[in-house]
Amino acid sequence: KQHRLRRRSSFLSSREMVSKKKAKGKARKAAKALREQAEQRRETSALETQKSGRVKINDAVCYHGYWKEERFVTEFIKAFLDEYNDPTKGRDLKESLEGARKATYENEKYAVVWKDEDKLELVISCFLFVATRHVLNGITQQASVNVCIANYLEQHVACTFRHTQSVIAGPKISELLDADIHTVVSYLRKRIPCSCLDKKYQEVKNIKKMGECCNPRCSLPENRVERSKMLCCTRCRQVNYCSRECQKAAWPTHKANCNRYAFDEIKKEEENIISMIVNQCDL
Repeated sequence: KQHRLRRRSSFLSSREMVSKKKAKGKARKAAKALREQAEQRRETSALETQKSGRVKINDAVCYHGYWKEERFVTEFIKAFLDEYNDPTKGRDLKESLEGARKATYENEKYAVVWKDEDKLELVISCFLFVATRHVLNGITQQASVNVCIANYLEQHVACTFRHTQSVIAGPKISELLDADIHTVVSYLRKRIPCSCLDKKYQEVKNIKKMGECCNPRCSLPENRVERSKMLCCTRCRQVNYCSRECQKAAWPTHKANCNRYAFDEIKKEEENIISMIVNQCDL
């Protein structure tokens, strides 16, 4: 009898594991569908805006998804970058980004941008436009800086307006700042509606993508390691390590953030499942 109970318990646990895997698979498909829908809406909006004449479009120039020229965008970006690049502050990446956000948020002229998702999306599209131009002109480092800031703003939108995450994941931003050209081009291709980087991608796709080990005491030069060989924290999926030893060494400092990141992942999966169910009901 005990043997049958153990077999039944084992059978139930295996079924539970399969059901969880199926739920995660469905959640990923639903999330991908939502991203594709959002991208399609952005492309449609860009085309409509161009046709309406609200943006200066030259037949020889592509704006890579930056669909509407607005004066507040350039003014906001200039104020943000002036504070971000201030050499007298002596700050690290996180402090520079937070300092730039605080300086522009406390300015009444720019505070409205932080409170409006559409305005922030327009600012993000401008950073992506500039980054794409830099890539096409061979200025990789400047492209990485613009991609890094664009990702910071994207995460701010996710935290403030869409509530798909509760905290900004600093490791991802830091990794993008020193990213290789393959990573930068792949990042931009997923976000711009045009095919301007397709040729560049063919040129760089064989370059190994490099990642950053999140253990500050990693013995590797500049903490850099081939991304395909990295180990991801399976709980929060936000940080990567070059080895199991580095992951264990970094756990005491990562533990607090891991709990918050993990909560975001659980919440995201639940929302994706709900969205998938709602979409199926609509059909």
